[in-house]
Amino acid sequence: MASEDEQDFEIHERVEADTVEIIQAGAASVQAETVSVTQGGIQHVEARTVSIAHGGAAFVNAETVDLSNAGAGFLSADTAQLEYSGVGFAVAETVQATDSVIGVLFAGNIEGSPDVKIDARTAAAFGAGAAVALFFLRRLFR
Repeated sequence: MASEDEQDFEIHERVEADTVEIIQAGAASVQAETVSVTQGGIQHVEARTVSIAHGGAAFVNAETVDLSNAGAGFLSADTAQLEYSGVGFAVAETVQATDSVIGVLFAGNIEGSPDVKIDARTAAAFGAGAAVALFFLRRLFR
């Protein structure tokens, strides 16, 4: 049972605007020029600039992304700044990271020292190895 002091967590299906600010709430889909999220979440966001603090997003597609104590499942950006954050899969021209974890990273330029589990070279080597193994298995079981 919720007390009188607690706020309800609101979720909006689709939000389209020039500027969107989400505080202790969530949205399924957001399309805007600028998006700011504090203690909230978004399933899918497309914007020029996205800033998330103490929240998260499943899919982020933006020119500039700033995550602070936040997380994202999939991130696509020109520039991504991560501070104490985590990303499952990131594709970016430039990644600036401080004490952050990235599962799979494809980036042109990496600044800072993110904990990257799989980078572009590792993914390419894994893909080449898998292709060779499939080739031989296919030949073997013809």
